[in-house]
Amino acid sequence: MIAFFAVQTSLTYAAFYLVYNLDLWPGALGATFNAVMFGALPFLYRKSEFFGFFIGAILSCASFLFLTYLMGIGSGIHLLMFVAPAAVLVIFGPQRWGLLLSSIVASTLGVGCAVLLIKEPALSAANDPTLQTGLMLVSATSALWLVLIPGYVGFFRAERAEDALEAEHARSEALLYNLLPTEIAARLKDAPDQTIADSLDHTAILFADIVDFTPRSARMTPEELVSFLNRIFSTFDELATKHGLEKIKTIGDAYMVAAGLPQPVDRPVHRVAEMAFDMLAALRALSDEIDEAIEIRIGLHAGPVVAGVIGHQKLFYDVWGDTVNTASRMESHGAAGRIQVTAAAREALQDAYDFEPRGAVEIKGIGRLETWWLAQRT
Repeated sequence: MIAFFAVQTSLTYAAFYLVYNLDLWPGALGATFNAVMFGALPFLYRKSEFFGFFIGAILSCASFLFLTYLMGIGSGIHLLMFVAPAAVLVIFGPQRWGLLLSSIVASTLGVGCAVLLIKEPALSAANDPTLQTGLMLVSATSALWLVLIPGYVGFFRAERAEDALEAEHARSEALLYNLLPTEIAARLKDAPDQTIADSLDHTAILFADIVDFTPRSARMTPEELVSFLNRIFSTFDELATKHGLEKIKTIGDAYMVAAGLPQPVDRPVHRVAEMAFDMLAALRALSDEIDEAIEIRIGLHAGPVVAGVIGHQKLFYDVWGDTVNTASRMESHGAAGRIQVTAAAREALQDAYDFEPRGAVEIKGIGRLETWWLAQRT
């Protein structure tokens, strides 16, 4: 953009000289040389920063000094040398202080030489008060615009870069808060190097798994499979929000959600129980809609867990402990369309729900456990 306006200005000078007086042809030739020089500047800059700087800052000052010699100090052409530092600042940035300082020195020396050494124009045809006044007005105006344009470009670039940075920061924050619970994300922002690890005594864990998912998925295209899981798990996400629960993760066709973390809540076991019933109801509605049975097994357990954030590249909030393992076993040893609970969960829920005793079940890695089916609300 700077080179374009410099070319336009130089060609305007050349045309003005020839129209005003053909005897000013040396000035027109010098202005045309400037136009060619500035037009080649972007191409030379791509080839070499040095040649771009040399032509844009040093050679241009020498050319303006020569034109001032031809047209006289009263033409104001020497003022155009002050454009060089502004152009260098925009093109190379403030970090290239050596180039910026060189352009300031070159333009200052050029203007100083013009003021001290040049008085009358070398071209007799330029020794015209009307021409001198007109050239001074045009030169001053051109210098002003050619300084303002780089300044505008610089501020525009800075503002655009700042907007892009803010947008990227907003996207990063949104992603962080989407991956992690709000409280955990805030703690991680405040202390990014701190290990996030909490011991929570009163939690409830729910696992759910889609029954006969493997043969069902074999009949689906990849798009159908992803759409199927997305619809179910998105519904579960909405239910988790409704009941104030924290979705932990999905593993294949399994869904894990918890209550009582990252902050303690009232009646955590009741919350996951209500979600379990809502999950079954949501799948019954979906089954009626697509005219195909979709069932899940649900397991529920209550107790203490350890929760924290792991990973650096892909942050992940997870929970560990016997409570988690037992809840997972309640699901895997459960039955389609049923909610299997442990004694700890039954004790917390017995004031509000009915149960069907299942009896002792041999649980891999745990042993025999008395379990119940969560039947209905009392």
